[in-house]
Amino acid sequence: MRLYNRNGILYIDINGKRTSSKLQDTPTNRKLLENQYKNTEFYKKFNVKTKGKTVLEFCREVLEEKEKKLQPTTISIYYSLFQSRIVTFFDRKYPHEITPAKIKDWYSTFTDKSTLTTCVSAILKPAFENAIIEGYIQATPFIVSFPTIKSDYEIQPFNLQEIDLILSHEENPYKNFLGVAFFTGARTGEILALEWKDIDFENKTIAINKTRTLGMTKTPKTKSSIRVIDMLPQCELFLREQRKITGLSQNVFLRASGKIFSHSGDLAKGWHKLLKSLNLEKRSIYQTRHSFASNMLSNKEEPLWVSQMLGHKNLNITLEKYTKYLKVEKSGRKTTFLDDEYFSFAQN
Repeated sequence: MRLYNRNGILYIDINGKRTSSKLQDTPTNRKLLENQYKNTEFYKKFNVKTKGKTVLEFCREVLEEKEKKLQPTTISIYYSLFQSRIVTFFDRKYPHEITPAKIKDWYSTFTDKSTLTTCVSAILKPAFENAIIEGYIQATPFIVSFPTIKSDYEIQPFNLQEIDLILSHEENPYKNFLGVAFFTGARTGEILALEWKDIDFENKTIAINKTRTLGMTKTPKTKSSIRVIDMLPQCELFLREQRKITGLSQNVFLRASGKIFSHSGDLAKGWHKLLKSLNLEKRSIYQTRHSFASNMLSNKEEPLWVSQMLGHKNLNITLEKYTKYLKVEKSGRKTTFLDDEYFSFAQN
């Protein structure tokens, strides 16, 4: 778009088509027209054929900006979601064409809430906010509430009998891995990234300081995820067995081929086959983490210790997630340290 003056009136030249704005040539009016250039009403009023940037162009700008700040694995996930969930629906569409009703239709294509949340919060919302700032639209279409979708991370823990069944099964290719998972509560990627230098049999500890995902070993996102946890006797049993298999290698857990696992998805097929052979409900391997937390808390282990084992930022996160597994004994009148203190007011 080019603005020019004719007899004190501002004219607009867009792709060779000249139209009078009927506004006087003042700095304020020039700024007004420049800001409204990408606005829907501007297109209608002046019959503009070019509509500026598309939704996908705004999304790509957001992703390019995030590349400067986020880790490669996170960016890789964002680009994957962009291609698989955003491009198809928003292809060749402009910000002003996207209504709340269309957003609602797009929501209906999702079957898991975590993917939807990431697409919206990490990519689309920032893209439409930029469209507002640049004057393409007046308001965001993301005023529609998320639909009710079953979360990927719904807690479905294994009880102790099921854990014993899994770890006692002879045809279990991941027995030692699962033994560590069930008795540490560590994340799958954290266990896959373990090296023998992280295992301290003398002091009975395990150092968690990295994670394995999308073929890369990286530092955890949060400081609380970097931790040294207790090696329970049950866990030690499986680590010593694994030592006989991969003790001469750098990594604790390796594929049968001797190569390092890329990510937790490498375990999925064998894991689900194992559950099916034992007639157990199909659940993600991440449930080993939930199983540790729920079993420990339901058997009255110290919540703060459980939280530290899990690598949560604070105890509140643990309590909020696993409240229903906390067991509180009710044995008559509540007693506290105050019962042993002397108070003058209580002597009457």
